[in-house]
Amino acid sequence: MSFLAWIDFDQSDRDRTHRIMDLFSEEDSRDELGIGAVRDALSDLLFPGTSTIQTRLRYMLFVPWIYRIASREPGSGATRAGAARTHEIALIDALERGGETVGVIGSVARGALKRLPSDVYWAGLGTLGIRRFQGTRSAYFELSTGEDAAGRLWASGLPEPDGRFLDTARFRLTRDEADFVTDRLHAAAPSSLFRELARAGRPAECPSAWTHPLRSEWSAGNRALVDHAERFSGLLHGAALLYNLMLSERAAALAGEGKHPRARAEDYRARLQRWHADLRMLPLAGWRLDDLWQRCETISYRVQPRTRRFVAEWLDRATTPGVSVADDAGGRQLVEQRERSLKGGKSRFHNAAALSRWGGASGTEPLTYRWSAVTTHLRDLADAA
Repeated sequence: MSFLAWIDFDQSDRDRTHRIMDLFSEEDSRDELGIGAVRDALSDLLFPGTSTIQTRLRYMLFVPWIYRIASREPGSGATRAGAARTHEIALIDALERGGETVGVIGSVARGALKRLPSDVYWAGLGTLGIRRFQGTRSAYFELSTGEDAAGRLWASGLPEPDGRFLDTARFRLTRDEADFVTDRLHAAAPSSLFRELARAGRPAECPSAWTHPLRSEWSAGNRALVDHAERFSGLLHGAALLYNLMLSERAAALAGEGKHPRARAEDYRARLQRWHADLRMLPLAGWRLDDLWQRCETISYRVQPRTRRFVAEWLDRATTPGVSVADDAGGRQLVEQRERSLKGGKSRFHNAAALSRWGGASGTEPLTYRWSAVTTHLRDLADAA
């Protein structure tokens, strides 16, 4: 059995571990080729405070409200933490009574919920400066009630809740609440694309940041980041498709005459050919990878040298004139060696048991850098009453 663990004193490490675990549960989004540091760095630069598992923006207020209420409970820190959990579970019913059916965290698990809204939003609250307390959730409840009352734990101007929000609640922000979140974005991330889009109003209906109709009007810094994001997503999508094609071929060989693995391999081959034909639309010539790595490091994401080499070598293989990527021996060797270096003895190319547990699609969706969650947040801001 494999597992991940952490010591509960570094919240940033804990949140990053949670993001990795969340990706393990989404076959189409899994990071099989070890490019997560680049993906997360670009996501944080463009859309600070967000994550793929956030649902609605008003949780950025629900969590502080609940924590303030729970911090007033008498007794130990464990007692106050238990009260907070009770309130977070109660919020599920309150939202459903308010008519909310989409984006309610815990609507299925209910009392058995393990990832509470506070867990999902804690890092984002800190990034946006809504949470001023620099510590873990458990440490928060060890503080005295007076420290919370003095306004040192949450941002000044935090709107007060409707006193009945734990009975009946809605996701729709009030105008004051939306202004507060927008102000925090301006203070904490003034140059981010998230802030630019929030200021622009209702979000455009588009599948990614680089297909946004107003892309040419953004700041030069954000246009450069989106250019990197588009190129990286487009380029690495091909490596992921080749990885899945190779696994499908190996599964078909092990299965003998089984039709399903062979049909899957044919599908991945066709998808890879379409990807390669479309790749010429990306402005990859002259792409400065060194600038991408430097931007990642500005927010403490260390892209390892072997990851940099893999990306550079894949760029070279994918853009070599006259090469059929699906059958290119050099590209296949590059992808296999990359996965093997990450997984060792559990590589699906060399471990039949690991291959048998493969679901047929790993990392096959192009990177969009949390775009779905961000557009939902932007819509929530625009729809404030």
